[in-house]
Amino acid sequence: MARTSIEGLDGLLLKLESLGGNTEKALEKGIDKAVRRVKRDAKLLAPVDTGRLRNSIQHKTTNDSGKIEGIVSTNVKYAPYVEFGTGQRGENAQIDRPEGISYRQDWTGQDPQPFLFPALVQNQSNIKKDIISEVKKAIKEVCEK
Repeated sequence: MARTSIEGLDGLLLKLESLGGNTEKALEKGIDKAVRRVKRDAKLLAPVDTGRLRNSIQHKTTNDSGKIEGIVSTNVKYAPYVEFGTGQRGENAQIDRPEGISYRQDWTGQDPQPFLFPALVQNQSNIKKDIISEVKKAIKEVCEK
């Protein structure tokens, strides 16, 4: 699971809170905007045969007692094989992958066709901008009251 930190966000959140704004709501809006962006790009990057994989890509934003999390995922069972490849070709590919993935060496396999991780990586700066933008918007709304 990839995580990111945003320099200066704590200061903005303190300012919003001191003005009486809702920091959780602002963060939730920003994170939701960001995961929608990552989902859109994952769909664009996903290889298409039948379209099942692309159509299965979904997102959700959860808030569990102040722990806000954005998730982009798919429930298609073969998605990890597409993302990380299989067999010798998957293992030999020069891609970022989580630890613990094992590859069978008794067959050639298929090359990886990453779509989820690249969608996250190419949006790192946009994710930060989306979150900061929503917090700044909330600060502006509180100041205008």
